[in-house]
Amino acid sequence: MKNIVIALCLLALVGCAVGPQSLKVSPQLDFAQLNGVTVPIELVVSDQRENTELLGYRNAKNQGPISFEASLAKSVGESLQAAMVAQNIEMRKGPEPLSKLEVTIVKLHYFSPDESWVNHIELEGEIVVKITRSGSSLTKRFAANRAQDVATAPAKEFNENYLNTMLSELFNKALNDKEIVNFLK
Repeated sequence: MKNIVIALCLLALVGCAVGPQSLKVSPQLDFAQLNGVTVPIELVVSDQRENTELLGYRNAKNQGPISFEASLAKSVGESLQAAMVAQNIEMRKGPEPLSKLEVTIVKLHYFSPDESWVNHIELEGEIVVKITRSGSSLTKRFAANRAQDVATAPAKEFNENYLNTMLSELFNKALNDKEIVNFLK
């Protein structure tokens, strides 16, 4: 009987370990405010975070690294471009006249303050949007933060949805911002 109790305790401890996750970045974007932009846009997305491979860890012991299925900058860039093309905006590189839209990911960090039993998670994001055209420019910073109590360290599907919901909120807020829209138009 003693061996069964020890075996069950060991299984419970092993069950507390959190494994790595790789998330697909696919925010849901709607840039309806950009409808009517006639000047072509050159989009440049960069990730200026210290570790571009990592979103964070599933617990405070830095166990269970959370990474991305593909480059964050590439995935975000593809989503942004698709949302702009959906508004009939011409996307191209090249000489003027065009608007150069630079989106810099400054912060995107997932963490939990809990070392053993994860019951709270947080996600912080911050971007800088810079637009230049014909010698003038506009730069704005946008941030979004989410926090949630959870029963245990969330599964991949939960974290993927959590991340994409926050990214959708952040990028929709930035590219539907009145000043940004007016500058692009």
